[in-house]
Amino acid sequence: MELPSEPDDRIRAYRTPLSNEAFPVQGSWRYLVDVDGRHFRLRDVLRSEAGAKPLFQGGMRGFYAAASELDARDAPDPSLVWIRSMSWPQGDRSGQGTGPLQVRTIAILDDGRAAEVVSDTGPQFICGSRRAVDGGVYTLPMISVDGREFSAIPINPRVGQPSMRVYGLSSVIPGADHGCEPRMDLKASPGKAVFAFPGRTSAMLAYTDNASVYFVDRRSPLQDQVFRIDDERTQVLASAFPGFTRDGRIVFGATWQDCTADRRCDRRAGYVVADPYQNADYRQQVQRFGLSPEKLCITHADVQRERRHFASELGLAP
Repeated sequence: MELPSEPDDRIRAYRTPLSNEAFPVQGSWRYLVDVDGRHFRLRDVLRSEAGAKPLFQGGMRGFYAAASELDARDAPDPSLVWIRSMSWPQGDRSGQGTGPLQVRTIAILDDGRAAEVVSDTGPQFICGSRRAVDGGVYTLPMISVDGREFSAIPINPRVGQPSMRVYGLSSVIPGADHGCEPRMDLKASPGKAVFAFPGRTSAMLAYTDNASVYFVDRRSPLQDQVFRIDDERTQVLASAFPGFTRDGRIVFGATWQDCTADRRCDRRAGYVVADPYQNADYRQQVQRFGLSPEKLCITHADVQRERRHFASELGLAP
Protein backbone atom coordinates (compact mmCIF):
# COMPACT_ATOMS: atom_id res chain seq x y z
CA MET A 1 0.00 0.00 0.00
CA GLU A 2 1.40 3.41 -0.98
CA LEU A 3 0.09 6.10 1.37
CA PRO A 4 -0.32 9.53 -0.25
CA SER A 5 1.49 12.66 0.88
CA GLU A 6 -1.81 14.53 1.23
CA PRO A 7 -4.76 13.26 3.32
CA ASP A 8 -7.32 13.65 0.52
CA ASP A 9 -5.33 11.72 -2.10
CA ARG A 10 -6.03 8.10 -2.86
CA ILE A 11 -4.12 5.13 -1.42
CA ARG A 12 -2.48 3.09 -4.15
CA ALA A 13 -2.41 -0.70 -3.90
CA TYR A 14 0.10 -3.00 -5.59
CA ARG A 15 -0.24 -6.71 -6.23
CA THR A 16 2.81 -8.64 -5.01
CA PRO A 17 4.21 -12.19 -5.13
CA LEU A 18 4.55 -12.11 -1.32
CA SER A 19 2.77 -14.22 1.29
CA ASN A 20 0.79 -12.99 4.27
CA GLU A 21 3.12 -11.54 6.97
CA ALA A 22 5.86 -10.54 4.51
CA PHE A 23 7.90 -7.61 5.82
CA PRO A 24 10.40 -4.94 4.71
CA VAL A 25 14.03 -4.68 5.69
CA GLN A 26 13.81 -1.57 7.83
CA GLY A 27 16.11 1.38 7.32
CA SER A 28 16.44 1.75 3.57
CA TRP A 29 13.42 -0.44 2.62
CA ARG A 30 15.38 -1.59 -0.44
CA TYR A 31 14.22 -5.20 0.11
CA LEU A 32 10.90 -6.88 0.91
CA VAL A 33 11.13 -10.31 2.54
CA ASP A 34 8.72 -13.23 2.24
CA VAL A 35 8.23 -15.57 5.19
CA ASP A 36 10.34 -18.22 3.44
CA GLY A 37 13.36 -15.88 3.43
CA ARG A 38 13.19 -14.80 -0.22
CA HIS A 39 14.22 -11.16 -0.65
CA PHE A 40 12.69 -9.02 -3.39
CA ARG A 41 13.81 -5.56 -4.45
CA LEU A 42 11.08 -3.04 -3.55
CA ARG A 43 11.64 -1.28 -6.88
CA ASP A 44 10.94 -4.54 -8.75
CA VAL A 45 7.73 -5.18 -6.82
CA LEU A 46 6.43 -1.68 -7.54
CA ARG A 47 7.22 -1.99 -11.23
CA SER A 48 6.38 -5.66 -11.93
CA GLU A 49 3.95 -6.26 -9.04
CA ALA A 50 3.09 -9.98 -8.84
CA GLY A 51 5.61 -10.70 -11.61
CA ALA A 52 8.61 -9.57 -9.52
CA LYS A 53 11.36 -12.18 -9.08
CA PRO A 54 13.35 -12.80 -5.86
CA LEU A 55 16.99 -11.74 -5.69
CA PHE A 56 18.27 -14.09 -2.98
CA GLN A 57 17.20 -16.11 0.06
CA GLY A 58 18.49 -15.73 3.61
CA GLY A 59 17.95 -14.43 7.12
CA MET A 60 15.43 -15.56 9.71
CA ARG A 61 12.25 -17.14 8.40
CA GLY A 62 8.67 -17.54 9.57
CA PHE A 63 5.66 -15.45 10.52
CA TYR A 64 6.33 -12.25 12.48
CA ALA A 65 10.00 -12.03 11.53
CA ALA A 66 11.58 -8.58 11.33
CA ALA A 67 14.82 -7.29 9.80
CA SER A 68 16.88 -4.12 9.71
CA GLU A 69 19.75 -2.87 7.59
CA LEU A 70 22.80 -2.01 9.68
CA ASP A 71 24.23 1.49 9.32
CA ALA A 72 27.37 1.61 7.19
CA ARG A 73 29.28 2.88 10.24
CA ASP A 74 28.54 -0.42 12.01
CA ALA A 75 29.33 -2.66 9.06
CA PRO A 76 32.62 -4.61 8.94
CA ASP A 77 32.67 -4.01 5.17
CA PRO A 78 30.72 -0.90 4.07
CA SER A 79 30.75 -2.07 0.44
CA LEU A 80 28.24 -4.79 1.42
CA VAL A 81 24.63 -4.52 2.64
CA TRP A 82 24.42 -5.98 6.18
CA ILE A 83 21.02 -7.19 7.36
CA ARG A 84 20.22 -8.33 10.89
CA SER A 85 16.95 -10.25 11.36
CA MET A 86 15.03 -11.52 14.36
CA SER A 87 12.14 -13.97 14.33
CA TRP A 88 9.11 -14.33 16.52
CA PRO A 89 10.66 -16.96 18.81
CA GLN A 90 10.07 -20.56 17.88
CA GLY A 91 7.31 -19.52 15.49
CA ASP A 92 7.16 -22.94 13.85
CA ARG A 93 6.35 -24.78 17.07
CA SER A 94 3.07 -25.38 18.94
CA GLY A 95 3.98 -22.69 21.47
CA GLN A 96 4.00 -20.11 18.69
CA GLY A 97 5.23 -16.72 19.77
CA THR A 98 7.23 -17.67 22.86
CA GLY A 99 10.74 -19.00 23.21
CA PRO A 100 14.43 -18.09 23.38
CA LEU A 101 15.56 -15.19 21.20
CA GLN A 102 17.64 -15.61 18.05
CA VAL A 103 19.21 -13.19 15.57
CA ARG A 104 20.91 -13.76 12.24
CA THR A 105 23.15 -11.42 10.26
CA ILE A 106 23.77 -11.73 6.53
CA ALA A 107 25.92 -9.66 4.17
CA ILE A 108 24.75 -8.96 0.63
CA LEU A 109 26.79 -8.08 -2.43
CA ASP A 110 24.41 -5.93 -4.49
CA ASP A 111 25.45 -4.16 -7.70
CA GLY A 112 22.00 -2.68 -8.31
CA ARG A 113 20.99 -5.45 -10.70
CA ALA A 114 21.86 -8.78 -9.05
CA ALA A 115 22.39 -9.56 -5.37
CA GLU A 116 23.75 -12.54 -3.45
CA VAL A 117 24.50 -13.57 0.13
CA VAL A 118 28.25 -13.61 0.73
CA SER A 119 28.29 -13.98 4.55
CA ASP A 120 25.84 -15.59 6.97
CA THR A 121 26.20 -16.03 10.74
CA GLY A 122 23.31 -18.47 10.87
CA PRO A 123 20.76 -18.24 13.73
CA GLN A 124 22.41 -17.18 17.01
CA PHE A 125 20.78 -17.55 20.42
CA ILE A 126 21.11 -14.34 22.41
CA CYS A 127 20.50 -12.97 25.92
CA GLY A 128 22.00 -15.94 27.73
CA SER A 129 23.51 -13.50 30.21
CA ARG A 130 19.99 -12.27 31.08
CA ARG A 131 18.64 -15.68 32.05
CA ALA A 132 19.09 -15.12 35.81
CA VAL A 133 16.95 -11.97 35.59
CA ASP A 134 14.59 -12.45 32.63
CA GLY A 135 14.38 -16.21 32.35
CA GLY A 136 14.87 -17.73 28.91
CA VAL A 137 11.47 -17.23 27.26
CA TYR A 138 10.35 -14.05 25.47
CA THR A 139 7.49 -12.88 23.29
CA LEU A 140 6.67 -10.02 20.89
CA PRO A 141 10.24 -9.21 19.83
CA MET A 142 10.79 -6.27 17.46
CA ILE A 143 14.17 -5.12 16.13
CA SER A 144 15.01 -1.43 15.89
CA VAL A 145 15.35 0.38 12.56
CA ASP A 146 19.16 0.40 12.81
CA GLY A 147 19.48 -3.16 14.17
CA ARG A 148 21.18 -1.98 17.37
CA GLU A 149 18.27 -2.63 19.77
CA PHE A 150 15.17 -4.74 20.16
CA SER A 151 12.06 -4.82 22.31
CA ALA A 152 10.53 -7.95 23.85
CA ILE A 153 8.58 -9.19 26.87
CA PRO A 154 10.20 -11.85 29.12
CA ILE A 155 7.35 -14.25 29.84
CA ASN A 156 8.57 -15.63 33.17
CA PRO A 157 11.09 -13.15 34.56
CA ARG A 158 12.86 -14.18 37.73
CA VAL A 159 12.92 -10.52 38.79
CA GLY A 160 9.77 -8.41 38.52
CA GLN A 161 6.66 -8.93 36.40
CA PRO A 162 6.38 -9.56 32.65
CA SER A 163 6.70 -6.22 30.85
CA MET A 164 7.86 -4.81 27.53
CA ARG A 165 11.56 -4.02 27.72
CA VAL A 166 14.16 -2.54 25.38
CA TYR A 167 17.60 -4.12 25.08
CA GLY A 168 20.76 -3.09 23.28
CA LEU A 169 22.69 -5.61 21.24
CA SER A 170 26.16 -5.37 22.71
CA SER A 171 27.96 -5.88 19.42
CA VAL A 172 27.09 -5.28 15.79
CA ILE A 173 29.97 -7.41 14.55
CA PRO A 174 28.59 -10.65 13.04
CA GLY A 175 29.54 -13.72 15.03
CA ALA A 176 30.08 -11.82 18.29
CA ASP A 177 28.18 -12.52 21.49
CA HIS A 178 25.10 -10.36 21.97
CA GLY A 179 24.67 -9.66 25.67
CA CYS A 180 21.31 -7.84 25.50
CA GLU A 181 22.03 -4.75 27.57
CA PRO A 182 18.82 -3.51 29.35
CA ARG A 183 17.91 0.00 28.18
CA MET A 184 14.28 0.62 29.20
CA ASP A 185 11.29 -1.02 30.90
CA LEU A 186 7.80 0.17 29.92
CA LYS A 187 6.41 -1.52 33.06
CA ALA A 188 3.44 -2.70 31.01
CA SER A 189 2.69 -5.58 28.65
CA PRO A 190 1.30 -4.01 25.46
CA GLY A 191 1.55 -5.20 21.86
CA LYS A 192 4.79 -4.95 19.88
CA ALA A 193 6.84 -1.84 20.63
CA VAL A 194 8.25 -0.38 17.41
CA PHE A 195 11.16 2.04 17.03
CA ALA A 196 11.38 5.39 15.29
CA PHE A 197 14.17 6.15 12.84
CA PRO A 198 17.33 7.06 14.78
CA GLY A 199 18.37 10.68 14.57
CA ARG A 200 15.07 11.75 13.03
CA THR A 201 12.94 11.84 16.16
CA SER A 202 13.45 11.95 19.94
CA ALA A 203 14.20 8.21 20.22
CA MET A 204 10.51 7.37 20.29
CA LEU A 205 8.69 4.07 20.68
CA ALA A 206 5.07 3.36 19.69
CA TYR A 207 2.82 0.43 20.56
CA THR A 208 -0.79 -0.74 20.74
CA ASP A 209 -2.70 -1.52 23.91
CA ASN A 210 -6.41 -2.37 24.05
CA ALA A 211 -6.85 -1.21 20.41
CA SER A 212 -5.34 2.22 21.10
CA VAL A 213 -1.92 3.49 20.00
CA TYR A 214 0.53 5.11 22.42
CA PHE A 215 4.00 6.58 22.09
CA VAL A 216 6.88 7.21 24.48
CA ASP A 217 9.73 9.70 24.19
CA ARG A 218 12.78 7.89 25.58
CA ARG A 219 14.56 11.07 26.66
CA SER A 220 14.83 11.46 30.42
CA PRO A 221 12.65 12.48 32.24
CA LEU A 222 9.94 11.91 29.59
CA GLN A 223 10.56 8.17 29.34
CA ASP A 224 8.10 7.45 32.16
CA GLN A 225 5.32 9.38 30.36
CA VAL A 226 2.96 7.60 27.95
CA PHE A 227 0.94 9.53 25.36
CA ARG A 228 -2.13 8.30 23.52
CA ILE A 229 -2.73 9.05 19.85
CA ASP A 230 -6.05 10.89 19.79
CA ASP A 231 -8.19 11.30 16.71
CA GLU A 232 -11.16 13.53 15.94
CA ARG A 233 -13.08 10.55 14.58
CA THR A 234 -15.02 8.33 16.98
CA GLN A 235 -14.37 4.78 18.12
CA VAL A 236 -10.94 4.54 16.48
CA LEU A 237 -9.68 0.97 16.96
CA ALA A 238 -6.17 0.05 15.85
CA SER A 239 -6.09 -3.19 13.87
CA ALA A 240 -2.30 -3.73 13.84
CA PHE A 241 0.83 -2.49 15.56
CA PRO A 242 1.99 0.95 14.34
CA GLY A 243 5.05 2.12 12.45
CA PHE A 244 7.06 5.32 12.09
CA THR A 245 7.76 7.14 8.86
CA ARG A 246 11.26 8.52 8.33
CA ASP A 247 9.91 12.05 8.91
CA GLY A 248 8.57 11.04 12.34
CA ARG A 249 4.85 10.45 11.81
CA ILE A 250 3.11 7.44 13.35
CA VAL A 251 0.99 5.29 10.99
CA PHE A 252 -1.40 2.45 11.82
CA GLY A 253 -4.32 0.59 10.29
CA ALA A 254 -7.64 1.15 12.04
CA THR A 255 -11.41 1.15 11.89
CA TRP A 256 -13.56 4.09 13.02
CA GLN A 257 -16.97 5.73 12.84
CA ASP A 258 -17.61 8.76 10.62
CA CYS A 259 -20.59 10.54 12.18
CA THR A 260 -22.66 13.50 10.96
CA ALA A 261 -24.24 16.22 13.09
CA ASP A 262 -27.50 14.27 13.22
CA ARG A 263 -25.57 11.27 14.65
CA ARG A 264 -25.72 9.13 11.54
CA CYS A 265 -22.55 7.07 11.50
CA ASP A 266 -20.77 4.99 8.88
CA ARG A 267 -18.14 2.40 9.69
CA ARG A 268 -14.82 3.04 7.93
CA ALA A 269 -11.48 1.30 7.66
CA GLY A 270 -8.13 2.70 6.58
CA TYR A 271 -4.97 4.26 7.95
CA VAL A 272 -4.44 6.85 10.65
CA VAL A 273 -1.40 9.10 10.19
CA ALA A 274 -0.53 11.11 13.31
CA ASP A 275 2.05 13.75 14.19
CA PRO A 276 3.24 13.03 17.76
CA TYR A 277 4.69 16.55 18.11
CA GLN A 278 1.19 18.03 17.91
CA ASN A 279 -0.13 15.85 20.74
CA ALA A 280 -1.36 18.32 23.37
CA ASP A 281 -0.36 16.17 26.37
CA TYR A 282 3.10 15.59 24.93
CA ARG A 283 3.68 19.29 24.31
CA GLN A 284 2.54 20.10 27.84
CA GLN A 285 4.99 17.61 29.37
CA VAL A 286 7.88 18.81 27.21
CA GLN A 287 7.21 22.33 28.47
CA ARG A 288 6.76 21.15 32.06
CA PHE A 289 10.20 19.52 32.15
CA GLY A 290 11.84 22.47 30.42
CA LEU A 291 12.97 20.43 27.44
CA SER A 292 13.61 21.85 24.02
CA PRO A 293 11.03 20.42 21.60
CA GLU A 294 12.70 18.70 18.68
CA LYS A 295 10.15 20.41 16.44
CA LEU A 296 6.71 21.99 16.75
CA CYS A 297 5.22 19.82 14.06
CA ILE A 298 6.03 17.70 11.03
CA THR A 299 5.43 19.98 8.06
CA HIS A 300 4.25 19.21 4.54
CA ALA A 301 7.75 20.22 3.41
CA ASP A 302 9.26 17.60 5.76
CA VAL A 303 7.05 14.92 4.22
CA GLN A 304 7.80 15.92 0.64
CA ARG A 305 11.53 16.13 1.32
CA GLU A 306 11.63 12.59 2.75
CA ARG A 307 9.54 11.23 -0.13
CA ARG A 308 11.94 12.73 -2.67
CA HIS A 309 14.93 11.37 -0.75
CA PHE A 310 13.38 7.89 -0.57
CA ALA A 311 12.56 7.87 -4.29
CA SER A 312 16.05 9.04 -5.23
CA GLU A 313 17.77 6.55 -2.91
CA LEU A 314 15.92 3.53 -4.36
CA GLY A 315 15.66 4.67 -7.98
CA LEU A 316 11.89 5.17 -7.89
CA ALA A 317 9.79 7.70 -9.76
CA PRO A 318 9.21 10.75 -7.47
